[in-house]
Amino acid sequence: MTIARSIQIAAASVITLVTLLPPAEGAAPDNEYNEGLKAYAAKNYQAASEHFGKSIQNGNKSAVVWLYSGHCFVALGQIARANQTYEIVTKSFKGTEEAKSAAASMDAVRARSGGVAKSTATTSVSPISTAPGASAKGTAVPVAPGAEGLMTRIFITAPQFSHKPVSPTTINAAKEAVAALPAPLRKKLDDDAETRITISPNMIDRWPESAKDLPEDNPALTMAEMPGRIYGKDMNVYERPKFRGSTALKDARPPKFIRLQVGNMCFQILDDMMTISKDPALRKEWEADRENVPPGMVEQLATFMKEDDWGPRETCSELFGSMIGGYDENTDALFRYFTRTKKWLSAKMGLK
Repeated sequence: MTIARSIQIAAASVITLVTLLPPAEGAAPDNEYNEGLKAYAAKNYQAASEHFGKSIQNGNKSAVVWLYSGHCFVALGQIARANQTYEIVTKSFKGTEEAKSAAASMDAVRARSGGVAKSTATTSVSPISTAPGASAKGTAVPVAPGAEGLMTRIFITAPQFSHKPVSPTTINAAKEAVAALPAPLRKKLDDDAETRITISPNMIDRWPESAKDLPEDNPALTMAEMPGRIYGKDMNVYERPKFRGSTALKDARPPKFIRLQVGNMCFQILDDMMTISKDPALRKEWEADRENVPPGMVEQLATFMKEDDWGPRETCSELFGSMIGGYDENTDALFRYFTRTKKWLSAKMGLK
């Protein structure tokens, strides 16, 4: 039996498991989650995966949305990502029915695919390990004597595919972002042992098998072309984007871009802790700024003008990353057109 056929059978087995599992009580009743359920029921797993991903980004903290995401990845043949997601469920929601289902799903994939799932789930760094050195292959970056908290939980993924290792310049940029956090915010991240930063040459270096799953003919950016993504409280930063149709990587992203990316992700973790971007006072300022964006800038700033929760959250996270010393192609425009949001955020977060 071919590996592809084994994975198809494994996917069918897992889908059978989930159809017997009703959504957990208390699952966030947001539109993205509900649309994901509809797409899942219609077996449109690509659309379902996208909706569940947005639901998580919008603040849905329920175990079931992560579980459904894992099942979608299996159905799409993205076994490495599926097992990574299942592991998040089993470790972050211990003792729940969803955790039990995630564990059973991993077993089903492994059994049906003759061990394929187990091998493809191997990662360069444990996705949600909470202790320095807990992963066999992740390397903690050197820190100054007396360093503590998040600064000691910056890990580097070893290069694969003959890639260059993560550069000292990128590592220093990440450290500078953490050091630039205002003390009260830094303490919140320091005190949460689950928060960590993992820097990889590219997404495929951390999850090598994912290189086989990338939709290279999709006009949208693939995960290997994006600068990073958060899984649970693991902030993944990718130094270099990947060339389409190849495992080769492009030039490293500039240090200020990396600094912004780390700041952006730190804000999102803090936002989940402090409910910043949903604050009515912030929304009032954001709405006022949004109304004053000139028509000629609407397309460029579309990501930051979405009317759902993600619009204000993305605006705040991007602004925050820029305000602690980062910079990218959106910085100047956001500083120019979201002045009220910036002023409110600066006061709220204790930034100068």
